[in-house]
Amino acid sequence: MNIQVQLCGIVIVLLLIRMSINRKSIWLRTKKVFLLALFSTFVALIFDALSIVAIVSANGNYTVYTKTICKIYLLSLVWMTFSMNLYTNVNIGAKHFVIRLHRILSMIFLAFITILISIIPIQIHYTSSTDLYTYGPAVIATYAAALFYTIINVFVLISFRKRMNNRRWRASMLWMFLLLAAAIVQFINSSLLIIGFTSAIGILIVFIRLENPESFIDRESGCFNDLAFNAYLDQCYIRGERISMFSVNFVNPHFLYERYDNESVNFFLKEFTKILDQNPDGQVFKYGEWEYIVTFSRNTPLDIASEKIQTSLNKEWLIEGDRATIDLIFTEIPNSFIARDAETMLEMMRAFKRDYKNSSDKLLVMDENWADTYRREKEIEDMIISAMRDDRVQVYYQPIYSTAKKRFVSAEALVRIINEDGELIPPGAFIPVAEDTELILQLGLIVFEKACRFIKEEKLYEKGIEYLEINLSAVQCIRTDMAEVLTKIIRDVGLDPKHINLEITESKAIQNTDILINNMEKLRRIGVTFSLDDFGTGFSNLDYLLDLPIKIVKFDHKMTQAYFENAKRRTMMSGVINMIKSVDLEIVAEGVEEKHQLDELSNINIDFIQGYYFSKPVPPEQFLQLLDTHN
Repeated sequence: MNIQVQLCGIVIVLLLIRMSINRKSIWLRTKKVFLLALFSTFVALIFDALSIVAIVSANGNYTVYTKTICKIYLLSLVWMTFSMNLYTNVNIGAKHFVIRLHRILSMIFLAFITILISIIPIQIHYTSSTDLYTYGPAVIATYAAALFYTIINVFVLISFRKRMNNRRWRASMLWMFLLLAAAIVQFINSSLLIIGFTSAIGILIVFIRLENPESFIDRESGCFNDLAFNAYLDQCYIRGERISMFSVNFVNPHFLYERYDNESVNFFLKEFTKILDQNPDGQVFKYGEWEYIVTFSRNTPLDIASEKIQTSLNKEWLIEGDRATIDLIFTEIPNSFIARDAETMLEMMRAFKRDYKNSSDKLLVMDENWADTYRREKEIEDMIISAMRDDRVQVYYQPIYSTAKKRFVSAEALVRIINEDGELIPPGAFIPVAEDTELILQLGLIVFEKACRFIKEEKLYEKGIEYLEINLSAVQCIRTDMAEVLTKIIRDVGLDPKHINLEITESKAIQNTDILINNMEKLRRIGVTFSLDDFGTGFSNLDYLLDLPIKIVKFDHKMTQAYFENAKRRTMMSGVINMIKSVDLEIVAEGVEEKHQLDELSNINIDFIQGYYFSKPVPPEQFLQLLDTHN
């Protein structure tokens, strides 16, 4: 029975060797070490079977030859567990002291245990073909070595759990568990020779889960897929290998399926991939549905390779007898070391694609200059996240003066961030990044809630402040649940909604007016009012004045100053003011800095004045002092 079990294991491993070698594969370091483990498992199974044959053939007359075969089997078991240990080490891939120490200690111990097993005695027990096994000091040393490697392996796997993806971690742990269980069973019952076969089953699981070459191949194109690219890129960073990359993106791929049948499109994509694959120095990956990435070693001039690929692809393609031109965008990444690791590089590639999504350029370069800008924006993004987490987002208030009531009747709530050193970060430094990353959603809700609580807790309405103006970002305006979210905050705070005026910034970003108007109507019904902010910034649309349920129009700083520049602009401004007043809207003039400006604007029917003449935006404590002084 024992010999049949070993033969089954040998057949399994031979099939795995054939499947690993005869398939198109990207030669990652993990694959190389896996093949080492595969061959060492094969050798262990062969000598396991040979040792059984040698013991049975000797029939009690155990010569040096018989004992040597048995010792080689024991040594092959040690080498097999060592290769498993090395596979775990490479899978983690961290340049960490513990990992390097793990590798060095494993090799030193391997040399020591190999010499030890070779020189210490081994005993053989044999009564029948089903009752035979080896025992003695050499066997005990082998079990001790296997146990040592298994325990170290499990320790490293648990310690560096976060550095491995779930699939690799689970497969490696299952491999360890199977080997450990088989060793315990065989140690308890020496006649059950199952370690070799169990190792074959364990390595089969690892092959299926992790090392199957088919899992790295895109079936439609035949080139490597995104899993292969991620693994290859990760290995390059671990080993410190600088590469360059060239990506090809389809601009409007869907027209292919609209114009041609699936079979023709698939044939075209195979031909497209063949052209990319013609460069002997490059590895071709299909990354995503309509992007291809070609990687080159540092010795390949990227500009020459790039020009060659562009020339080959920028042509008329014959599809179903029709000559078609495919619209493509090419991107060069000359140096992978602009990122510190694979994860950062992938993030940068996604960010680069977002930045140039609407670019008219057909050849883009992701170089060190762009990377420096990205890193600065990433630092700002991290700063925003930490500020929100640590409650370092503050709301400043700039008072708004009523020309009719001759006092402050409202104020604009403006976001500020305090960095870890206590320094005030101006909004211009972080608002654009917050809008690009959609952190503005969370940031806007923090400002809204703080402003609501400020009104409620300080009873601003008793100090003459009728409402606070709070900005809504363009991102917030097109959220279908905006009204519900803001209404919940108002109710949780226990604030009368009439004390809230939301500023809608007039910009190109407000494109879905149906969603915006729906949100505004819901909030207006509970008592919230609205202002159209930055009127006159260059995107003015008079339809906004009629279509949006607004109460106030705000002139930005430039439009306010235009009134004082010359008679022509003053006439134009007077016409705009009369038009706005004719539809029963109130006006706020921002950017007022001098007394004569206040006086003139008060005389031409401007309802409210905001600007540095009264105060710059100030923290809540100073704003309260301002009210005590002026109101």
